[in-house]
Amino acid sequence: MKILYSFILIMTILSCKNSDNENNLSQGEIDITTNENKLDSASKEIKIQNNQIESDSELNDNIIYCENKDFIIKVDNLTNDDLRYSSWNKPKTINDEPDLVLYDGIVEQQGTGGGYHYSFKNDNWKYIVENNYMGETEESMGIFIKVLKNDERRLYSKMTDLTIKKNYDLKKYTIKNLVGNWWTRHYAIRKISFYDNGTFIFDYGDGEILKGDFKFNDKLVSLKFKNGLDKILEIGGGKGNTSLTLIGDGENFVKEWVE
Repeated sequence: MKILYSFILIMTILSCKNSDNENNLSQGEIDITTNENKLDSASKEIKIQNNQIESDSELNDNIIYCENKDFIIKVDNLTNDDLRYSSWNKPKTINDEPDLVLYDGIVEQQGTGGGYHYSFKNDNWKYIVENNYMGETEESMGIFIKVLKNDERRLYSKMTDLTIKKNYDLKKYTIKNLVGNWWTRHYAIRKISFYDNGTFIFDYGDGEILKGDFKFNDKLVSLKFKNGLDKILEIGGGKGNTSLTLIGDGENFVKEWVE
């Protein structure tokens, strides 16, 4: 009987040791798996950071930065003068890797008002980011994304402009910057034309045309209408091929684009 008890005791001790070893092994496996997950997560984070560093090193200037409820879009001018389109599907942010990146963009000047369209191709898909400076209504102005497949429109959505506003004013303006045709942003039929001889014609677009003389001093343009009305406008913009603007006294003009 003593021999039997001794045998049972020995087997119990061995069983406990085996159980402890199995528990230690399982815990070790868990620790290894946890460490592997941490390494995998860290590797992904490093990859994203490296992609961001590489992306930032290419960047010369951000042109468009916008969003709607579904995605974020950026159009960038790169150091090699290429145009790049990047988009993120929400809830991603620009700190994440983009869902779509396209290069070799084409910029097109739109009409007389100085709006720009940025076009990118991806096989039979075409992505067009519109920056409309002029329109018949306030709603038709601003930034829009248009997506075409085989030239058939699949998406057209207005975006919220997140672009950091920059100072695009020239260091100095001359009368050469002023002379020419200027259009109001909302109604392209309404314009003002300046001439080398110091005169201007203000066309309201409804049949009313007023004439007068102007004086140009630094950035200020003083208008003296023949009917006694006076206005003072301020010229701005023009840097980096941006549109020249004339703003003041309730007026908001952009200069006609001349090739």
